[in-house]
Amino acid sequence: MKHSVISFLPRTALVAGLGLLLIFPATSPAADVNALQGVWRGARFSSGKGEDPGKGVALELTFKDNHISGKRLPEEKLIGEGEFKISADGKCMDATGATGGFKGKAYPGIFKINGNTLLWCVTTTGNAQDRPGAFVAEPAKKTYLIIVKRQKS
Repeated sequence: MKHSVISFLPRTALVAGLGLLLIFPATSPAADVNALQGVWRGARFSSGKGEDPGKGVALELTFKDNHISGKRLPEEKLIGEGEFKISADGKCMDATGATGGFKGKAYPGIFKINGNTLLWCVTTTGNAQDRPGAFVAEPAKKTYLIIVKRQKS
């Protein structure tokens, strides 16, 4: 009977674990890419945590599939386009410029979505080792903080 009790526990744990996977599926990068789709408006900050929206540069970001484009507002001047990818853990978003002076440049960053607000802190050094560790723009580290809100379609 000891044999059946010992073999029962691992099977029970396995079944319970599989059940939890079905109930709480892992977040995939594709899900995060889907969460970004659409138009977002807000500002880019060169210092601080974005406490004063008036100190930011007004912009609009559009995400379509893995493509990103940015416009400066209110004139709606295109400031750049590129491709982006999300890390497997869903915490990092890196962009690569595709047009103009941004072409081929890498922009490693971190991001999070809180409801309809996207926070993206990105470095302009192009070096993944300089990836920001917090959502704070720091001129000395060449990081920007972008805070934008999803626009209704």
